[in-house]
Amino acid sequence: MVSRRTKAVAQLGIAVLTALWMVSMRRLLRSSDDESHEPTSLSPGGIAVGGAWGIGQVWAYDRDSWQIRTNRRRGMAVSLVGIAVQRRLLPRTESFRYSFGFGRVLGVVVYRAWYGLLRPLPGGD
Repeated sequence: MVSRRTKAVAQLGIAVLTALWMVSMRRLLRSSDDESHEPTSLSPGGIAVGGAWGIGQVWAYDRDSWQIRTNRRRGMAVSLVGIAVQRRLLPRTESFRYSFGFGRVLGVVVYRAWYGLLRPLPGGD
């Protein structure tokens, strides 16, 4: 069985690679000569909300809030509620949605760098 810390470090690596991929795609689009493929502008509010969302997700998972880590059904239910909240309550502009996704990845990177790489994971096993 894989330890929680190993999973956390793997999640950090995946989040870092995802953030690097997103940045490289923006640079590639910016450097292309085709003006129809201009990269989406970034929304500071979207990045902030996404960062808080990403941190909140891994925080709740680490602490097993509402038993989302140990009970798969509850974990799935909380995920579905989160998707519904995103679709109903958050702005639907392309800029906000892209920034939200980017901020979410950055939030996971920050949290996992602190808890998982530099410090032990909170919560019990």
